Amino acid sequence: MTKTVGDAVGSPKFSSGERSMAIKRPNKSRGTPSRKPVTSVTVRHVDVRSKPQMVPGNRYVGWVCKNRSCGALIAIALPPAGSKVVMPELQDQLTAIKCPHCGDEDLYRWSTRSEHEYTVKSAES
Repeated sequence: MTKTVGDAVGSPKFSSGERSMAIKRPNKSRGTPSRKPVTSVTVRHVDVRSKPQMVPGNRYVGWVCKNRSCGALIAIALPPAGSKVVMPELQDQLTAIKCPHCGDEDLYRWSTRSEHEYTVKSAES
């Protein structure tokens, strides 16, 4: 029995008379990496007090710097009295803040700010 091109496995007709079926693959599985949607961090602008604006012993609302070698208070600068600037309370929003003491920038949760007493760290070696 001699085989012809028409009798090959990939041909439209097998020797038994059945037709071949192509395997259909979805476009998604062709090796492209899946891309998950990334939720963007809504960065709000927060004015912070500089070192000369803070008095040791006074209490200020803010965060403690996440830099272990710094650990100083990052105080929020409140708007001037009489201004109509209102800080909206958003649900646990992240805020990018640069420490006025060490210069490190990090993300802080708005809901974790609290009142801290400002102390000047002495230069210890």
